[in-house]
Amino acid sequence: MDMTSRVFVVQEQLRFDPDTGKNVLRFPTIHSASVFGEIVFMLEPNAHPFNQAGVTGTLHKHLTDFCDEDYLILTGNPILLGMAVAIAASYNSGRVNFLQWSPKLNRYMPVHSAMF
Repeated sequence: MDMTSRVFVVQEQLRFDPDTGKNVLRFPTIHSASVFGEIVFMLEPNAHPFNQAGVTGTLHKHLTDFCDEDYLILTGNPILLGMAVAIAASYNSGRVNFLQWSPKLNRYMPVHSAMF
C-alpha cells in the first residue's frame, strides 16, 4: 500500500485502564490499519456535535485534500461520523473509502469508493 495514503479516524476513543490508572485506546486494533496508510486521529474524545463550528472546522482542516487513496475509520459519535463522511465526500467527488474491522479475519477490510 502506498504510504502517502492516510487513514482518518473520525474520533479517538479512550477507556480508563484500572491497572495503569490511565486512559488507553478503546480500540487498540486501530494501529493495525497503518498497513493502509498513516493513521490520523481527527477529533478528540470529548468532541461533540453541539460545537459544530469547531468540529466542522477541524474536519475540514484534516480532510481538505481527501482523495481516492485515503480511508475513513468510523469511530465515535454518530453525528460526527456523518459529518466526516459528508465532508470527505465533498472533497473527493462523492467517493469515500472506508476500513471495516473484521473480527473473523482479525484485520481491517477496505470498502472502496462508496459513492454519495
